[in-house]
Amino acid sequence: MSRIRKIVAVSAAVLCLSFAAGCSNEPGFMGNTGEVSLEEGDVFAVISIMNYGDITVKLFPQAAPNAVKQFINSVNDKYYDGRTIHRVVKDQLIQGGSLTGTGFDGDIAPQEYFATETSKYMCHYYGALCMAKNANGNYRQFYIVSNNEPVNVDEIAEKITKDLDNAEIADKMLEDDKKFYREYCNKLKNLPAEVKERYARVGGIYDYDGEDTVFGQVVDGEDVLKAINGIETILGNNSDDKSEIASKPIDEIVIEKIEVIRIAPSETVSEEKTRATRAPSPSVTTEQIIVNDGNGEISDQSSDVPETVAPDSSSGESETVPQTDAEPAVTATGAEQTPQSSPEAE
Repeated sequence: MSRIRKIVAVSAAVLCLSFAAGCSNEPGFMGNTGEVSLEEGDVFAVISIMNYGDITVKLFPQAAPNAVKQFINSVNDKYYDGRTIHRVVKDQLIQGGSLTGTGFDGDIAPQEYFATETSKYMCHYYGALCMAKNANGNYRQFYIVSNNEPVNVDEIAEKITKDLDNAEIADKMLEDDKKFYREYCNKLKNLPAEVKERYARVGGIYDYDGEDTVFGQVVDGEDVLKAINGIETILGNNSDDKSEIASKPIDEIVIEKIEVIRIAPSETVSEEKTRATRAPSPSVTTEQIIVNDGNGEISDQSSDVPETVAPDSSSGESETVPQTDAEPAVTATGAEQTPQSSPEAE
């Protein structure tokens, strides 16, 4: 599998990328539901994992502008360099970017957090890049969905509906639980056909849709994602320990660096030649994204985002974690079944 590598443009001209251009509600926008590839004008990130390799992710600023801006700012602050993938829930997700390497962000001012951004075509498919939030909102932690088991959403909705219509089962349920599952089934039934089809092909964690921000999609490096997903883990992450889920890697997994690059549109490519080892396409040139100026554009100004400090372990600071423990199944036998609990702060 080829690796998409960075090409540094020799031109000193300032790169501008307006996050206002385009909208997730525009006709024809399919987010990461359609086939995702890199094209002229796209922005992508190369996440280099020490001893594992690179994961290349296409970013979607038109769907999640705040998440992409924060991610780019963090990359240019070199915030992620040397941090770890501290949480690996097998066949569900890998999570990193914690300041302390324990799932905590540190002592962050409330205004540093931003709200969740959702779109009906930005979904938690296998390889989706998402923000991991806590009770205050989203900050810098991210996770990548590692579940590639195909999912038939309609079959799941039909099975839950039958269980709810079974008096022997329904009579043992609380009214609030019945309401939850009926609303959940309606959510599944009303998913766009394209979304259902993609989940059936590539897998993912559909329960998280509408709960967390999806702002990117893996386009290269699935072998790296698979290798990390398969590593040995132990107890040690508070959120998962409560459910007896061993999610802490037994050996440290280090994010060596992350680079964010734009594939320059052909009409703006400098006439000066650039030199590259590998490129997304022989017909395009890529340019390094330098930094976000906080006004929706990329510029060459330095970032002011401050480094934060680790909280005291007794302070009660919220842990940033998309949770994975499941709701009780609606079945007579008690076999586990969807839905999973929505990702929320510890």
